[in-house]
Amino acid sequence: MWVKNLFVSNFRNFTRLDLEFSPRLNIFWGDNGEGKSNLLESLYCLGQGKSFRTKADEELIKWGQSSLYLKGEAVKFERLFIYEVFLDRKVSKVRKVDSHRVNLRNPAKWLWMVTFSPEDIWLVKGSPQQRRDFLDAKLPLFNFRYSYLRSSYLRVLSQRNHLFYRGKRRKTINQQLDIWDEQLVKLGSKIVKLRLEGLEKLKFFFKKIYPRVMGRDSKIGLVYRSSFLKDPGPKISEEEIIEIFQKELKLRRKKELELETTLIGPHRDDFLILADGIDLRSFGSQGEQRIATLSLKLAEFGLVSLREGEHPVTLLDDVASELDPKRQKLLLDLVKEQSQVFITTTHLSLFEPSFTKEGWLYRVENNKVKRRK
Repeated sequence: MWVKNLFVSNFRNFTRLDLEFSPRLNIFWGDNGEGKSNLLESLYCLGQGKSFRTKADEELIKWGQSSLYLKGEAVKFERLFIYEVFLDRKVSKVRKVDSHRVNLRNPAKWLWMVTFSPEDIWLVKGSPQQRRDFLDAKLPLFNFRYSYLRSSYLRVLSQRNHLFYRGKRRKTINQQLDIWDEQLVKLGSKIVKLRLEGLEKLKFFFKKIYPRVMGRDSKIGLVYRSSFLKDPGPKISEEEIIEIFQKELKLRRKKELELETTLIGPHRDDFLILADGIDLRSFGSQGEQRIATLSLKLAEFGLVSLREGEHPVTLLDDVASELDPKRQKLLLDLVKEQSQVFITTTHLSLFEPSFTKEGWLYRVENNKVKRRK
């Protein structure tokens, strides 16, 4: 799959852009602060209907403007599709494929993209929420209703927590909690089961990639850490998860009433990245954390390619500043022969001349983008 062209109106710092792209390699270069990352973000929004940098859609609209519009042609399964995104400060976001409005959560209508950026290191060293979000973003590949399932769970969780806050002195609170618990357990158990299966698939690629990027053999693992299951594996049944979840909720109810919050469930889960038995989040060096992050992203690339039957579009944001020349070359060699690549850089000299000669070059300067031929 690849993006053929892109029209941009009032996205971030850009008032208007109309660009054509190479199906292989596209390089955006310019000084910091000129909007190179914004270009990659606009491509991601076109393909998947959302940003990979913010959850606040309004931040995407150019300052002083009321709306933005994106339109582009892309090839998927050897067929040309037209993608459109319209966002207004006062109305809901609209996404269309071939002029037909589509649900933003429907992964069948996505143009899958994998991103690499300096901020990705927080995937390893950051909070459990960041790792949960990373894993959850892949699960629509295996269950197209996963986004609905997750949002439904979070809605029930919010209602349950609100009940703690407003009704803990009411005599009927235990009866009300029983009702919410039933929904929480049903939805939460499905999420945990899908996460366990998804993490196992991701681990298949990660175990192959990490030693190659590291440059030596390593015993690698991705281990799911549940807030209520002990050492869960992908073979545990949904029925078993439900049974344990129900039991643990009852055991914690007194404490939850005291703290006025839900203490267990998939919203509190995490996964560990282990190398030779060491938790890289807590004990890995920054170099090891960078390599683990890169390996996870390449594992994501492999996972999407396997499931979709086509390689995703690859967005590389300033990777030259984060990786040494050896691993930079490894990353570029792995992706550029298989997918369409968009890459940003402050200096073309950071890459070998043979590499830059392969691509279409775009100068990003003064809120404009001009292709250099």
